Amino acid sequence: MAYYLCGTMVFATPSSPLKTPTQPMNFGILRMDLKRKPYKMLKRQKLTAAMKLKRLQRAQALIRRFSQGRHRLVIFSDEKLFDIQQAFNPQNDRIWAEEPPETEERVAERVQKAASVMVWAAISTRGKTPLVFVEQGVKIDRNVYMDLIREHLLPYAEEDFDGEQWCFQQDSAPAHKANDTQDMLREECPDFISRDEWPPYSPDLNPLDYSVWSILEEKACPKPHSNVESLKRALLKAWDEIDVETLAKIVDNFPKRLEKCVPANGGHFE
Repeated sequence: MAYYLCGTMVFATPSSPLKTPTQPMNFGILRMDLKRKPYKMLKRQKLTAAMKLKRLQRAQALIRRFSQGRHRLVIFSDEKLFDIQQAFNPQNDRIWAEEPPETEERVAERVQKAASVMVWAAISTRGKTPLVFVEQGVKIDRNVYMDLIREHLLPYAEEDFDGEQWCFQQDSAPAHKANDTQDMLREECPDFISRDEWPPYSPDLNPLDYSVWSILEEKACPKPHSNVESLKRALLKAWDEIDVETLAKIVDNFPKRLEKCVPANGGHFE
């Protein structure tokens, strides 16, 4: 028996909380008599059966490929759009007070099409690249992306890995999986995870997505910024404050997440 919260009413359903609710109940019965705890609904990208199968198969292959600590030779990369608005997590952000605070104190204002900046970065257990800002209005096509890799990734990898056989990771964005990009990575990198090897629709497997961007946003955007230049300065300061020990711990979660993806049959595991 599962229970579903609808407004201020609680309903019991015979099996799944996603089915049509029946039998109204109250919170006291759920908490005290049935020993149930409330869990928030989560927003996640829809995964079809085909997507889940690809995630499962590719996660299994990556587990084998990066076993025995070999994930520590991977350089993970990603892009992220940050805007000037205050960072806000409705699930975690709370104001602790003796009395209910004024409404204005609890409001994180939002506007449509807030000024923003696209950033690119890469990390490993050894450290991180510079935080790269993409010029306003520039679309990251395959040519822009390949220049970015040559100018920022390769010099970083040469310095931090000093001849070791590192491996480059990227997701399946169009500029990343373009034939020219794949050919360039094949020539320039000792090893890389190709477009046919990285699990699709998997921000939950990329260390920047599942951890680093959140840290950066929390540090750089506790308050709204007046303009993009202010946002950039805050992002650079926050980026500099993320140390190697923190990055190593984040990257060491990568194989653990791959392993969680398998019993979930390629579905959501968070």
